[in-house]
Amino acid sequence: MKRTSAISGPDFGVDAPPYAMPPYQYRNNEMFTLKIETDPAYLRSLVPEPMVPNEDNLLVIYVGRLRVAEPKAITYGEAGIMVPVRMGDRVGTYLPVLYLDEVELLTSGREVWGFPKFPAEVFFCRDENAVEATVTNAGVDIIHMQMQLEQWGEPVPVFDREHFLLKSIPSVSGTGYDVRQINTCRVRNDQRKEICEGKADLTLRSSSNSPIGEVPIKSIVSSIYTIGDIILDRGEVIHDYLGGAD
Repeated sequence: MKRTSAISGPDFGVDAPPYAMPPYQYRNNEMFTLKIETDPAYLRSLVPEPMVPNEDNLLVIYVGRLRVAEPKAITYGEAGIMVPVRMGDRVGTYLPVLYLDEVELLTSGREVWGFPKFPAEVFFCRDENAVEATVTNAGVDIIHMQMQLEQWGEPVPVFDREHFLLKSIPSVSGTGYDVRQINTCRVRNDQRKEICEGKADLTLRSSSNSPIGEVPIKSIVSSIYTIGDIILDRGEVIHDYLGGAD
């Protein structure tokens, strides 16, 4: 995917931010999302305690062409897995892995929130009749999805939601972690302006760097293409493995 970025040169001052800091305003994101039923034991293995996976054994695989409008213009490809979970009385999605083709947001996502982002090539194409996406890692097409655009729906009212993320920073000493916590990322003003459903096909393959081909797929529950806006905002620490739960 061709990337565009209005990135200025770095400021090497001691307290200068290494990248544009959140919140990030996204506009006209294109998202291709499949909800699949998987094996409950596998789902449990993805989600760290004390988070609890959903009882329907669902996970989401998505590929998108994302467009940051503020604080700087960046267009990039992203893919990943999301698991609906609960954490106490809070509900959200846990993200065990993401793939990006843009360096700055890969770095900021890891360092600020703890998004488990890895480099990959992301192909995303939509025409009048269909949408297709491919994610390539270590020379292997690890994700391939395609769907016919069949049933257009009404826009969804604006809503807020949140992601849960395991932020881990290993210690330089080689023993344990300096940071090991569950953080939230607030997704505000989620506005899905165009929505289309259809019948989709999904192929997953593992590469030397990614075991995503091991995900058990029992069935594709739903497939959807959307165009929409979000604000990706800061969050909070809700569980600290090194200092105890809040």
